[in-house]
Amino acid sequence: MADDSSSPERPPAPKRSASALIATGILLSRLSGLIRESILGSFIGLGAAADALGTAIRLPNVMQMLLGEGALSASFIPVYAAELDEDEEEAGRIAGAVASILALISAVLVVLGVIFARPLAKLIAWGFDDEKLDMAASLMRITFPGAGILVLSAWCLGVLNSHRRFFLSYVAPVLWNVAQIAVVVGAVVFFGVDELVHSGGVELTPTNELTVLSGTIRAAAWGLLAGSILQFLVQVPTVAKLASNLRFRLDTNRPGVREVRRRFGGALLGRGVVQISALIDVFLASLLVDAAVGALVKTQVLYVLPISIFAVSVAASELPELSRIKDPGQIRDRAQAGFRRISFFVGFAAIAYILLGDTIVGTIYERGNFNSDDTLLVWLALAAYSLALPASAVSRLTQNTLWSQGDTAGPARIAVVRLITASVVSVAVMWAFDAIKPSDVRDLLPTLSDAPDFSDPAAVDALRFGAVGITLGSAVSGWVEAILLWRLARKAVPGVSPLRPLKSLAPALGTAAVVAVVMRFVVDGWWTPLAMVVAVGLSGLSYVGVARATGVAEVNHLLVGPLKRLRR
Repeated sequence: MADDSSSPERPPAPKRSASALIATGILLSRLSGLIRESILGSFIGLGAAADALGTAIRLPNVMQMLLGEGALSASFIPVYAAELDEDEEEAGRIAGAVASILALISAVLVVLGVIFARPLAKLIAWGFDDEKLDMAASLMRITFPGAGILVLSAWCLGVLNSHRRFFLSYVAPVLWNVAQIAVVVGAVVFFGVDELVHSGGVELTPTNELTVLSGTIRAAAWGLLAGSILQFLVQVPTVAKLASNLRFRLDTNRPGVREVRRRFGGALLGRGVVQISALIDVFLASLLVDAAVGALVKTQVLYVLPISIFAVSVAASELPELSRIKDPGQIRDRAQAGFRRISFFVGFAAIAYILLGDTIVGTIYERGNFNSDDTLLVWLALAAYSLALPASAVSRLTQNTLWSQGDTAGPARIAVVRLITASVVSVAVMWAFDAIKPSDVRDLLPTLSDAPDFSDPAAVDALRFGAVGITLGSAVSGWVEAILLWRLARKAVPGVSPLRPLKSLAPALGTAAVVAVVMRFVVDGWWTPLAMVVAVGLSGLSYVGVARATGVAEVNHLLVGPLKRLRR
């Protein structure tokens, strides 16, 4: 065992604020991401340009998620965190070897991605015409290197989390977002890129989008690459300080590295299935009317916000600790407390997205070239997604609980079931939704915004709602996955019940839903941001009030207690 006197900084004792630090970092990064998407949406709206950019980001993102965040966390963090408590010198060798292997694999995949960008774009966006496909491939040659760098950024996250340094890695994506904002705004405002359309000299139509917005979406791709570099570099000094025993060698035969490889296989399968599902979503959306891919991107930015802040933060902070605990009872109690925290916050987020989502989407996105029809599409896609928001959120911690016990194969098999379910349901319903026009929806639902006024007849009702069918398929599969993970977790950790907290929240959720429906009529015709604040705020207050009255402990632990401390 390494001598403590000569070892680098040792991980401090676990703190109850770990998930709060992660949540704060994620909140800042997600808010900056919303600003990025709002600005980008105002410039390019939803249409062919947004579809091309969304596709160019999706495939490299799959590589990043496969090699980086999900699979790496499941395989590397438990091994490295446990080794830190035994032998820091050996832990440094394991971390260095894993980094070297990741760097080599990422470099090879980036080169292949750049060379074969056109056929890869065709593979995942089969329904695109040649012009849109060429643009997606061109952008992909810029975004692939950025994804390779983000794989190494995910390795930094694994090291820092294992040392219980949670904030930096989760706030680092702010730089990724800021870089894209700076490059796009700089290109459009200061260098006059695509000036004709942004100044109003040319109306954006389905037939001219790729031509008049090509410079803007290229700027977004270059901003992504710059942001990836910044996100990685900002973490390097702290990693070097905490893990001074790093040895960067392609040493694949060390026992710890072999264990990481063993776990990585199952985790890669599980994460791979999730990412294949994301690619299938793009493939299916490419077969629909223009804007389906772009709508999915905008929808997912909002959908993952509560999951990231309230579920990923808890799951990420618990993984190293659950990996260290040996007593099944302690594992159960710790995991169950996490499920209660996640359900309390995410349950209300689902109500807000489903019933008041148009006020949220309109406030964030609706400006410039992003019109009220676009808002309607993104809201309905978000509402369909959110039907399974609580299930998907608790599944994050359920997976991490199983991963901490060395079971990566079980969640991977369940992920396959989720993939099949999502694909079957999406294909079954998306064509019916793609026949629905914005005017059809406005006749059925009370909406805050009037229909946009298009001077080009081809733009009227050009949008379709096929993307809603795809997100509905994801919602059904999310519940299937949550139930199957729950059954598996009960065997690994007797007494654990990820979905139980939702029962105690039922009165509060029902009350919040009723208030939200009433508020839709109260705020009808109001300025959208004000309508959002009032409607979501009053619905949220009713939720907290009923939750406290019915004895939901998380109200005091997570809200009332901190507010009292702020008053002191």
